[in-house]
Amino acid sequence: MKIRHLLHSCLLVEAAGLRLLVDPGGFSPAAAKQTRLDAVLITHQHPDHVDPEALAVLLAANPTAEVIAEPETSEEVASLVAEAPGGRAVLPLAAGQAHILTGLDDQSLRISAHGGRHAVIHPDIPRVGNVGYVLEVVAEDESESEAGTGAGTEAGTGAGTEAGAEAGAEAGTEAGAGGRDGAASPRLGITGDSLEPIEAFHGIDALAFPVVAPWSKMRETIDFLREVRPRLALPVHDAVASPEGRAIYLRQSTALAPAGTEVRDWPAERVIEL
Repeated sequence: MKIRHLLHSCLLVEAAGLRLLVDPGGFSPAAAKQTRLDAVLITHQHPDHVDPEALAVLLAANPTAEVIAEPETSEEVASLVAEAPGGRAVLPLAAGQAHILTGLDDQSLRISAHGGRHAVIHPDIPRVGNVGYVLEVVAEDESESEAGTGAGTEAGTGAGTEAGAEAGAEAGTEAGAGGRDGAASPRLGITGDSLEPIEAFHGIDALAFPVVAPWSKMRETIDFLREVRPRLALPVHDAVASPEGRAIYLRQSTALAPAGTEVRDWPAERVIEL
Protein backbone atom coordinates (compact mmCIF):
# COMPACT_ATOMS: atom_id res chain seq x y z
CA MET A 1 0.00 0.00 0.00
CA LYS A 2 1.40 3.38 -1.06
CA ILE A 3 0.18 6.57 0.65
CA ARG A 4 0.90 10.00 -0.83
CA HIS A 5 0.15 13.13 1.21
CA LEU A 6 -1.33 15.86 -1.00
CA LEU A 7 -1.32 18.42 1.82
CA HIS A 8 -3.68 18.89 4.75
CA SER A 9 -5.99 15.85 4.97
CA CYS A 10 -5.87 14.75 1.33
CA LEU A 11 -4.30 11.34 0.68
CA LEU A 12 -3.79 9.37 -2.52
CA VAL A 13 -3.83 5.68 -1.61
CA GLU A 14 -2.67 3.03 -4.07
CA ALA A 15 -3.37 -0.62 -3.23
CA ALA A 16 -4.55 -3.77 -5.02
CA GLY A 17 -4.00 -1.97 -8.33
CA LEU A 18 -6.51 0.73 -7.29
CA ARG A 19 -6.13 4.49 -6.83
CA LEU A 20 -8.25 6.06 -4.10
CA LEU A 21 -8.33 9.79 -3.28
CA VAL A 22 -9.32 10.78 0.27
CA ASP A 23 -10.71 14.20 1.27
CA PRO A 24 -10.04 16.49 -1.73
CA GLY A 25 -10.42 19.74 0.21
CA GLY A 26 -9.63 23.38 -0.43
CA PHE A 27 -6.21 23.26 1.25
CA SER A 28 -5.03 20.54 -1.15
CA PRO A 29 -4.68 22.09 -4.64
CA ALA A 30 -3.06 18.98 -6.11
CA ALA A 31 -6.23 17.00 -5.40
CA ALA A 32 -8.06 18.38 -8.44
CA LYS A 33 -5.21 17.29 -10.73
CA GLN A 34 -5.50 13.57 -9.99
CA THR A 35 -6.47 11.17 -12.78
CA ARG A 36 -6.98 7.42 -13.20
CA LEU A 37 -8.89 7.32 -9.94
CA ASP A 38 -11.06 4.36 -8.98
CA ALA A 39 -12.77 6.10 -6.06
CA VAL A 40 -13.05 9.33 -4.10
CA LEU A 41 -13.58 8.93 -0.35
CA ILE A 42 -14.88 11.76 1.86
CA THR A 43 -14.91 11.76 5.67
CA HIS A 44 -17.16 14.80 6.18
CA GLN A 45 -18.58 17.91 4.56
CA HIS A 46 -16.27 20.72 5.73
CA PRO A 47 -14.58 22.53 2.81
CA ASP A 48 -11.05 21.64 3.90
CA HIS A 49 -12.06 18.01 3.28
CA VAL A 50 -14.25 18.36 0.22
CA ASP A 51 -14.10 21.42 -2.02
CA PRO A 52 -17.05 21.47 -4.47
CA GLU A 53 -15.05 23.05 -7.29
CA ALA A 54 -12.19 20.58 -6.90
CA LEU A 55 -14.65 17.69 -6.72
CA ALA A 56 -16.38 18.80 -9.93
CA VAL A 57 -13.02 18.91 -11.74
CA LEU A 58 -12.07 15.51 -10.34
CA LEU A 59 -15.31 13.88 -11.42
CA ALA A 60 -15.02 15.28 -14.94
CA ALA A 61 -11.49 13.88 -15.24
CA ASN A 62 -12.43 10.55 -13.63
CA PRO A 63 -15.87 9.63 -15.00
CA THR A 64 -15.80 6.04 -13.69
CA ALA A 65 -14.55 6.78 -10.17
CA GLU A 66 -16.93 5.84 -7.37
CA VAL A 67 -17.78 8.54 -4.83
CA ILE A 68 -18.09 7.27 -1.27
CA ALA A 69 -18.99 9.65 1.56
CA GLU A 70 -20.29 10.01 5.08
CA PRO A 71 -24.14 10.08 4.81
CA GLU A 72 -24.72 13.79 5.56
CA THR A 73 -21.90 14.66 3.18
CA SER A 74 -23.39 12.45 0.49
CA GLU A 75 -26.55 14.56 0.62
CA GLU A 76 -24.50 17.76 0.31
CA VAL A 77 -22.66 16.61 -2.83
CA ALA A 78 -25.39 14.45 -4.39
CA SER A 79 -26.49 16.93 -7.07
CA LEU A 80 -22.90 17.80 -8.01
CA VAL A 81 -22.07 14.12 -8.48
CA ALA A 82 -25.29 13.44 -10.41
CA GLU A 83 -24.56 16.28 -12.85
CA ALA A 84 -20.97 15.15 -13.48
CA PRO A 85 -20.04 12.91 -16.43
CA GLY A 86 -20.53 9.22 -15.79
CA GLY A 87 -24.08 9.10 -14.48
CA ARG A 88 -23.04 8.32 -10.90
CA ALA A 89 -24.69 8.55 -7.52
CA VAL A 90 -22.87 8.97 -4.22
CA LEU A 91 -22.55 5.87 -2.07
CA PRO A 92 -23.29 6.89 1.55
CA LEU A 93 -21.21 4.86 3.99
CA ALA A 94 -22.21 5.14 7.65
CA ALA A 95 -20.49 3.81 10.74
CA GLY A 96 -20.90 0.04 10.77
CA GLN A 97 -20.97 -0.26 7.00
CA ALA A 98 -18.34 -1.54 4.58
CA HIS A 99 -17.75 -1.47 0.84
CA ILE A 100 -15.50 -3.54 -1.41
CA LEU A 101 -13.61 -2.16 -4.42
CA THR A 102 -12.51 -4.94 -6.77
CA GLY A 103 -8.84 -4.66 -7.65
CA LEU A 104 -6.28 -6.59 -9.66
CA ASP A 105 -4.66 -10.03 -9.23
CA ASP A 106 -7.59 -11.47 -7.24
CA GLN A 107 -7.34 -8.70 -4.66
CA SER A 108 -9.88 -6.17 -3.42
CA LEU A 109 -9.81 -3.12 -1.17
CA ARG A 110 -12.15 -3.24 1.80
CA ILE A 111 -13.35 0.13 3.15
CA SER A 112 -15.09 0.11 6.53
CA ALA A 113 -16.59 3.17 8.21
CA HIS A 114 -16.45 3.95 11.92
CA GLY A 115 -17.34 6.68 14.41
CA GLY A 116 -20.10 8.99 13.22
CA ARG A 117 -19.69 12.58 14.48
CA HIS A 118 -17.24 15.44 14.05
CA ALA A 119 -15.33 16.58 17.13
CA VAL A 120 -16.91 19.45 19.07
CA ILE A 121 -15.68 22.79 17.73
CA HIS A 122 -17.81 24.88 20.09
CA PRO A 123 -21.11 24.09 21.85
CA ASP A 124 -22.82 26.76 19.73
CA ILE A 125 -21.68 25.15 16.47
CA PRO A 126 -23.81 22.14 15.43
CA ARG A 127 -21.79 18.95 14.99
CA VAL A 128 -21.81 17.39 11.53
CA GLY A 129 -21.36 13.79 10.57
CA ASN A 130 -17.83 12.41 10.31
CA VAL A 131 -16.70 8.86 9.66
CA GLY A 132 -13.27 7.39 10.07
CA TYR A 133 -12.23 4.73 7.57
CA VAL A 134 -10.13 1.59 7.67
CA LEU A 135 -8.65 0.49 4.34
CA GLU A 136 -7.30 -3.01 3.85
CA VAL A 137 -6.42 -5.23 0.91
CA VAL A 138 -8.23 -8.57 1.04
CA ALA A 139 -8.15 -11.63 -1.19
CA GLU A 140 -10.94 -12.02 -3.73
CA ASP A 141 -12.40 -15.08 -2.00
CA GLU A 142 -12.34 -13.24 1.35
CA SER A 143 -14.28 -10.31 -0.05
CA GLU A 144 -16.85 -12.59 -1.65
CA SER A 145 -17.43 -14.61 1.50
CA GLU A 146 -17.45 -11.74 3.98
CA ALA A 147 -20.94 -11.09 5.25
CA GLY A 148 -22.48 -7.68 4.68
CA THR A 149 -19.78 -6.09 2.55
CA GLY A 150 -21.85 -5.24 -0.50
CA ALA A 151 -22.22 -1.62 -1.58
CA GLY A 152 -23.33 0.24 1.51
CA THR A 153 -24.49 -2.95 3.21
CA GLU A 154 -24.75 -2.81 6.97
CA ALA A 155 -22.60 -5.36 8.72
CA GLY A 156 -24.11 -6.74 11.87
CA THR A 157 -26.46 -3.89 12.77
CA GLY A 158 -27.86 -5.70 15.79
CA ALA A 159 -31.16 -4.08 16.70
CA GLY A 160 -30.58 -1.28 14.23
CA THR A 161 -28.59 0.71 16.77
CA GLU A 162 -25.47 2.68 16.01
CA ALA A 163 -23.58 0.57 18.54
CA GLY A 164 -24.69 -2.61 16.80
CA ALA A 165 -23.62 -1.24 13.43
CA GLU A 166 -20.23 -0.25 14.79
CA ALA A 167 -19.80 -3.70 16.33
CA GLY A 168 -20.54 -5.24 12.94
CA ALA A 169 -17.86 -3.16 11.27
CA GLU A 170 -15.39 -4.10 13.98
CA ALA A 171 -16.16 -7.77 13.44
CA GLY A 172 -15.67 -7.39 9.70
CA THR A 173 -12.37 -5.60 10.23
CA GLU A 174 -11.12 -8.34 12.52
CA ALA A 175 -12.19 -11.00 10.06
CA GLY A 176 -10.45 -9.24 7.21
CA ALA A 177 -7.32 -8.82 9.29
CA GLY A 178 -7.19 -12.50 10.06
CA GLY A 179 -6.50 -11.66 13.68
CA ARG A 180 -3.26 -9.93 12.51
CA ASP A 181 -1.55 -13.30 12.21
CA GLY A 182 0.54 -14.55 9.34
CA ALA A 183 0.97 -12.35 6.28
CA ALA A 184 -2.10 -10.18 6.81
CA SER A 185 -2.03 -7.04 4.68
CA PRO A 186 -1.42 -3.71 6.46
CA ARG A 187 -4.42 -1.66 7.50
CA LEU A 188 -4.62 2.11 7.09
CA GLY A 189 -6.90 4.11 9.36
CA ILE A 190 -8.13 7.62 8.59
CA THR A 191 -9.79 9.52 11.44
CA GLY A 192 -11.28 12.50 9.65
CA ASP A 193 -12.00 15.29 12.14
CA SER A 194 -12.30 13.22 15.29
CA LEU A 195 -10.14 11.90 18.09
CA GLU A 196 -12.64 9.27 19.16
CA PRO A 197 -10.58 6.20 20.15
CA ILE A 198 -12.69 3.71 18.22
CA GLU A 199 -11.79 0.06 18.51
CA ALA A 200 -10.89 -0.34 14.84
CA PHE A 201 -7.95 2.04 15.26
CA HIS A 202 -6.42 0.21 18.23
CA GLY A 203 -3.07 -1.26 17.24
CA ILE A 204 -3.67 -0.48 13.55
CA ASP A 205 -0.66 -0.61 11.21
CA ALA A 206 -0.89 3.03 10.15
CA LEU A 207 -3.17 5.85 11.21
CA ALA A 208 -3.54 9.27 9.56
CA PHE A 209 -4.33 11.48 12.54
CA PRO A 210 -5.04 15.25 12.88
CA VAL A 211 -1.81 16.53 14.39
CA VAL A 212 -3.30 20.01 14.85
CA ALA A 213 -6.86 21.34 14.59
CA PRO A 214 -8.87 24.35 15.81
CA TRP A 215 -11.12 21.90 17.67
CA SER A 216 -8.44 19.98 19.58
CA LYS A 217 -5.85 20.46 22.33
CA MET A 218 -2.38 18.97 22.13
CA ARG A 219 -3.19 16.98 25.26
CA GLU A 220 -6.19 15.40 23.55
CA THR A 221 -4.11 14.42 20.51
CA ILE A 222 -1.45 12.76 22.65
CA ASP A 223 -4.00 10.99 24.83
CA PHE A 224 -5.69 9.70 21.67
CA LEU A 225 -2.42 8.26 20.35
CA ARG A 226 -1.70 6.70 23.74
CA GLU A 227 -5.09 5.01 23.79
CA VAL A 228 -5.23 3.63 20.23
CA ARG A 229 -1.46 2.92 19.93
CA PRO A 230 -1.07 2.66 16.14
CA ARG A 231 2.18 1.17 14.92
CA LEU A 232 2.71 4.13 12.61
CA ALA A 233 1.09 7.56 13.10
CA LEU A 234 1.01 9.86 10.05
CA PRO A 235 0.33 13.57 10.67
CA VAL A 236 -2.38 15.23 8.59
CA HIS A 237 -4.81 18.16 8.97
CA ASP A 238 -1.79 20.44 9.26
CA ALA A 239 -2.52 23.28 6.82
CA VAL A 240 -4.19 25.22 9.64
CA ALA A 241 -0.77 25.83 11.25
CA SER A 242 2.28 27.73 10.10
CA PRO A 243 5.38 25.61 9.42
CA GLU A 244 6.82 26.79 12.74
CA GLY A 245 3.62 25.99 14.61
CA ARG A 246 3.24 22.61 12.94
CA ALA A 247 6.75 21.70 14.08
CA ILE A 248 5.74 22.24 17.71
CA TYR A 249 2.72 19.94 17.47
CA LEU A 250 4.67 17.30 15.60
CA ARG A 251 7.58 17.44 18.04
CA GLN A 252 5.33 16.96 21.08
CA SER A 253 3.29 14.19 19.42
CA THR A 254 6.53 12.39 18.62
CA ALA A 255 8.10 12.86 22.04
CA LEU A 256 5.00 11.86 23.99
CA ALA A 257 3.71 9.03 21.78
CA PRO A 258 3.29 5.65 23.50
CA ALA A 259 5.87 2.90 23.29
CA GLY A 260 5.43 0.95 20.07
CA THR A 261 4.04 3.95 18.13
CA GLU A 262 6.24 5.72 15.59
CA VAL A 263 5.10 9.21 14.67
CA ARG A 264 6.66 9.67 11.24
CA ASP A 265 6.65 12.92 9.31
CA TRP A 266 6.23 12.81 5.55
CA PRO A 267 9.50 12.63 3.61
CA ALA A 268 10.37 15.17 0.91
CA GLU A 269 8.50 13.17 -1.75
CA ARG A 270 5.50 12.92 0.64
CA VAL A 271 5.10 9.18 0.02
CA ILE A 272 5.12 6.35 2.57
CA GLU A 273 4.75 2.69 1.68
CA LEU A 274 3.35 0.06 4.02
